[in-house]
Amino acid sequence: MRTNDAVSGAMVAALGAAFVVASADLPSLPRQEYGAGTFPTVIGTLLLVFGGLMILRGVRHREAWVKWTASAPLTRFLGALAAVVGTVVAYVMLTPIIGFPLLSLAVLTALFYAFHRRHLPLSLGIAAIATLAIWGLFGQLLHVPLELGILEQVIYS
Repeated sequence: MRTNDAVSGAMVAALGAAFVVASADLPSLPRQEYGAGTFPTVIGTLLLVFGGLMILRGVRHREAWVKWTASAPLTRFLGALAAVVGTVVAYVMLTPIIGFPLLSLAVLTALFYAFHRRHLPLSLGIAAIATLAIWGLFGQLLHVPLELGILEQVIYS
């Protein structure tokens, strides 16, 4: 099934509006210009903007609201579902042991390779770039503590 971009954009914009409204009640931090609601407000605003752009694109192309296409084989759907659930469970269970950098690299490589059927070196390269970007954004910029796992012994010994 393929939906028009206007339909998808409306859902994205509604989600963004919900983020902005829900984050308005979050308290600010003492002596800080930003608070707990800053990040959700930024994300909600971006969702609103890009959802609006999707709505404009969908209206401009004048396609059907919903178009039925060929259905995905059940085995492919179940495989994709198992891959996502398995990697989330592995991430939750193994992050304290292996650590974010190594586990993220392994999980993202497996998902990119499984879903896009690309060469393993390309999947590994994209996963490495994504892991570095996530580490930079959350670990360094936003100061979210990300477990080092076994790398902690290597770095600090």
